[in-house]
Amino acid sequence: MKDETVELAPRKPAEIDPRLVTLNSNGFGWREYMVRMPKEIVLDDLKEPGIWRRVQSSGNSLRKHDRVYMVAFDESWSAESIVTDSDMKKAVLSKPRVTTFSARFDGLFEDEKYRVMWTGSGFAVERKADGHRMTQPVASAAVAERDLRQLYPVKV
Repeated sequence: MKDETVELAPRKPAEIDPRLVTLNSNGFGWREYMVRMPKEIVLDDLKEPGIWRRVQSSGNSLRKHDRVYMVAFDESWSAESIVTDSDMKKAVLSKPRVTTFSARFDGLFEDEKYRVMWTGSGFAVERKADGHRMTQPVASAAVAERDLRQLYPVKV
């Protein structure tokens, strides 16, 4: 019997969309940014300088000494880091200081047809049957819950 080994292709991390990068402050020595990471990014991807390629060709390109506060899509972790090197195709970050967040104590509202979900930029209502997003993201779970209730016809 022949020993067959399966070689897996290396996982290519997603690139960060410049629209997910928000300037928090612009000082004399450095700038501070907040980045909402895409759903596909895992903490280990922060070691890869190429994930910042699209950001580096935008108006919010990172420069040496800039501070970057990154938040996971599901808000399970955040990481703070300093840019140690950058050019038009990459940004090299220092070893990040990671904070993990506990799971939600209260579950998000759902009924038999719809559920409130976190979208990365706010809360929205999703149809359970096919995963279709029914509403635009809003700032709080309570407002999304109200939007869910408005999907049903009003009895008169």
